[in-house]
Amino acid sequence: MRSAAILCTLVLVLTGTGTALPSYWGLRGLNRVVDAQPIGINQFALGIFLHNGMSNDERTASIDGTTFTVEDMEQNAAGYFALSYGINDMIEIAGRVGYVYNGLKRDLDNPLRAAITGDWEEDDGITNVVASLKAGFNPTNDGQFWLGVMPLIGFKVYSGGDSPYVQDYDGFDGIWRLDDPMFQMRRSMIPEADMYYGANALISYNADFGLGVHANAGYHMYSQTFEFTDRRYDDDGGVISSQDIEMTVDDNVLVMGMGLEYKTEYVTPFIEGEWRHFLDKDEEGGDGERYDDTGIIAGGLRFTSSLGMALDLVGTIGMTDFDPEWGDLGHGLYQAGGNPTEEERADRAPFPMGYPADYGFGVNLMFSTDLFKHTTHGSLSGVVTDASTGGIIPAQISFPSTTLMPVVTADGFYRVRLEAGSVPVRVEAEGYTTLNETVVVAAGEDAIRDFALLPVPGNGIITGTVTDGETHEILVATISVPDLPEGYTGSTVCDENGVYNLEIPEGTWTIRADAEGYVTVTRRVTVVADETLIQDIQMRPELVAGQVLSFSNIYFDSGSSNIKPESFPLLDTIAETLLANEGVNVRIVGHTDSDGSNSFNQGLSERRAQSVYQYLVNKGIPVSRLSTAGYGEERPAVPNTSAANKAQNRRIEFEILGR
Repeated sequence: MRSAAILCTLVLVLTGTGTALPSYWGLRGLNRVVDAQPIGINQFALGIFLHNGMSNDERTASIDGTTFTVEDMEQNAAGYFALSYGINDMIEIAGRVGYVYNGLKRDLDNPLRAAITGDWEEDDGITNVVASLKAGFNPTNDGQFWLGVMPLIGFKVYSGGDSPYVQDYDGFDGIWRLDDPMFQMRRSMIPEADMYYGANALISYNADFGLGVHANAGYHMYSQTFEFTDRRYDDDGGVISSQDIEMTVDDNVLVMGMGLEYKTEYVTPFIEGEWRHFLDKDEEGGDGERYDDTGIIAGGLRFTSSLGMALDLVGTIGMTDFDPEWGDLGHGLYQAGGNPTEEERADRAPFPMGYPADYGFGVNLMFSTDLFKHTTHGSLSGVVTDASTGGIIPAQISFPSTTLMPVVTADGFYRVRLEAGSVPVRVEAEGYTTLNETVVVAAGEDAIRDFALLPVPGNGIITGTVTDGETHEILVATISVPDLPEGYTGSTVCDENGVYNLEIPEGTWTIRADAEGYVTVTRRVTVVADETLIQDIQMRPELVAGQVLSFSNIYFDSGSSNIKPESFPLLDTIAETLLANEGVNVRIVGHTDSDGSNSFNQGLSERRAQSVYQYLVNKGIPVSRLSTAGYGEERPAVPNTSAANKAQNRRIEFEILGR
């Protein structure tokens, strides 16, 4: 039995392809078999596929009481236009439009037959539109082994002639009798089916040295509608009785496809096979020959060029036998005097997509952007080591924002094929700090990048108090350490005593103190594992535009602008506050009491303001932020009626002007 032969043959023959040329389905592959590897992001391919199948069939003719054997020749041609596009590295979509030609060359050696029928019966037309999608991924990240799934759906777009059957094309009708449909042909209907859908699982191995291997397996469901009149004839050709048949036949089909290719620069020999098992057909001819399988083997040569073009020359051989009685929709049972049920007719319904021809040949013309001589990928390899000891460590390398699967190093070594450009890389290992980097991969080149991981550090404690830098009052502040690794609490709030505690990994970090009404304080600290670091923080009030800070305890020599040394600590504190309030502009204003003349006091106030100005400049305050003014005795804070009041009027004020 040929179905057994095809099974044995396909076990030995697998299929694959190394370039992104479309199959009959439009998706990357050979002819009937689809490659699990997608075509690639923004790549596209198109193809025109032409195949002509021929078969010689022995039939029994009974005309006017005379029975004799005839040998008719069937010709079943098919053409497909297919187009595919790669949405990303994992998803490819495709569509195709099919065209079919059916022809029957009758054996007219017998004059009885020649007198009532014609030489040729033929029909042709556009058949179905099919849409398919492929999702594939490379679990080994080496660009060679691929797994995928391919859902598909198809619809009838043309019935052919004046009915879905091959008739009334040249005026000669029927294999049975005039005006009868020709269901006994291998492909009696123009459409492949009214509607069909299904999905295939895909496995491929496209080796770097040119060998391509893959296999498909899936389930398809086909729905066909039949509407015709079946007639029973007597020996003289007269109609004894008739039945009007209107029925829908659903076929659930298991599909397997396998094959092999070896890709060279310009010529690729390949062989592929396809087997279909029809779950709803369970008939045999009485001699153990079953008619619920179809099988075909195809082989050929694929010629490619650097201009993106490719040409296939293909030969095919049908691997299963066809018996016309099992494609006649029960006419034989009816002619023999039976009254076939709908189930019996469905068992003998024509095979969706037709029965394979005995032999055939095909020519395919294709174009793919993948064939252009430009390289879009490169490789990245290297080792992962311990940064402290230099020893090799096992690690996982992943590629965020790409569709690549993570790579687990073998003995610390990794190798991966990447699309050219800047690629984010994350390296992770147990007990080590995660490393995130961006590497640049050049097309067609092998880049080497080793990664050294730092062991996860030990923890230390940082603690201290937070107070007002001027009044030394306790502050309730928020202490935070930005950029800590995952798993660490990066902030805390001082308790009622102004004390804070944070456990952070060893290393050098920036700590930050925030409190309402105070300038944020940042400080770089180094934490040692298993040790406690004390860091007390003094915060300065936040200066606000319009604010006036008045100090009567900035002392000068009598009648002079020389600052007394006991005033230096206060001026240093003021300088620290101004430095903390970066960018704030300040006017320094001098005031005196009423002793002496107005003109003398005016000049003295200006000179004292200028002395403070110079002191602050010497402490690092930018001159652009400071200005001075003097008002002498014009603006007393209190009446000049006593020595104590006069001491208050001898003052320096800082007017906050804003930023």
